[in-house]
Amino acid sequence: MSLLRIKRTSWRRLIVFIGITLLGSVSLAVNAAGLTLEEVVGMAIRDNKDLQAARYAVEAARARLLQAGLLPNPRLELSGKSDSIFNNEGEYTANVGLSQQFPIAGRIARQKDVAQADVALALAEINEAERKLVGDVAASFYRILALDRQIEVRDRLIGVDQQLAEVARNRFRAAEVSELDVNTSQLEMQRLTQERTLLLSQRATQLAQLNQLLGQSAAQPLALDNTLPTIEPLPSLMEAQQRALALRPDLRFALLNADRARADLALARAQRWEDWTVGLGVEQSRLAVQGAPPQDRGRALGLTLSVPLPLLNKNQGRIAEAATVGTQAAARIEALKLNIENEVATTYAETERLRSALQQYQQNILPLGDRNVRLAQQGYNQGLVSVLEVVQAQRQQSELNISYLNTLDQYLQALMKQRLAVGDYTANVTPPDQKPPYSEPKGK
Repeated sequence: MSLLRIKRTSWRRLIVFIGITLLGSVSLAVNAAGLTLEEVVGMAIRDNKDLQAARYAVEAARARLLQAGLLPNPRLELSGKSDSIFNNEGEYTANVGLSQQFPIAGRIARQKDVAQADVALALAEINEAERKLVGDVAASFYRILALDRQIEVRDRLIGVDQQLAEVARNRFRAAEVSELDVNTSQLEMQRLTQERTLLLSQRATQLAQLNQLLGQSAAQPLALDNTLPTIEPLPSLMEAQQRALALRPDLRFALLNADRARADLALARAQRWEDWTVGLGVEQSRLAVQGAPPQDRGRALGLTLSVPLPLLNKNQGRIAEAATVGTQAAARIEALKLNIENEVATTYAETERLRSALQQYQQNILPLGDRNVRLAQQGYNQGLVSVLEVVQAQRQQSELNISYLNTLDQYLQALMKQRLAVGDYTANVTPPDQKPPYSEPKGK
């Protein structure tokens, strides 16, 4: 009887340990150590190789802006004629001149407007690439945190099952339970071990992807701050949609495309008048008059003006094309605004649904599972339930915690998508120890 009392006491301690373990496994805040999400995002924006290559598009656009403001080169014109191979009377004419083309309809200024719009477009395109990069980084970051908690749960449950298996073996030796109890506890432990192995593989894959986004080797060690964001209600949907329309770089890109179309239309209209050409030259000549004494050389200063007349080609096709592109850009802006509002509404609803589900787990489901474990403890102490029922209660609580963590993972991904849809992630992100490499050109 004393031996049975001792074993029941050890079993009571085991059940208490199970309850404490399962309650601890779902904690949302643990000791923070490592890089925060903001720091990881800063590293990605600074070191991502694809983004670094994309930034050269801005320099190329600025070079085109420089080129757009340059006048055509002047032309040196040389000409001459002589009668040396005919009568050879000493007649000749020699001309030296310079000519220069001048835009008379503001073509250079309009070209600069278009090139300046291209610089702003390149900057907006980089901002959109940063937004997508931040989304990928945040998705991997949160997935790793969720996997860490899944692995932690399995580790703790494996420890519980090891003790459970040891208790079952001791009771089997004392002929208190059948071999079925021992096998059941061992199979449960092996199942959890296999799940843990799969989770570790998934974590390694996610870590390699995150390192790739950070511009590091896949095997680079990376310590992350495992503090999860607070689960709290989002601002109103209308406020989120308004922020998205103000912050989204893809919408800014579309608006800049419309600006560029207007600048291109102005350039096409200016190009109806081709450049005028002004020439200045000096002519030296000598004539031979039959029967007269040799003539002196004569010099003259010449001035020419060449004016192309827009009679046949008024650049009408180019103007019509630029006007159509402007209309298309305006239509795309309206379509993109609708897409952004719908994207924000969809991610907002998904995030709120998952937040509500998490609250149900925290307030109702998990406490009920804990109560079942305590009831199993009491029933076993009183000899009313078998070890199979205890294992069933434990497995049920384990599955509830795993389901809770899966829901938490989905919530974090939905939260990331919602913030990405709004554009919050890139609103105030500056790479650490580095100023923004580019700034948008000032207004015209």
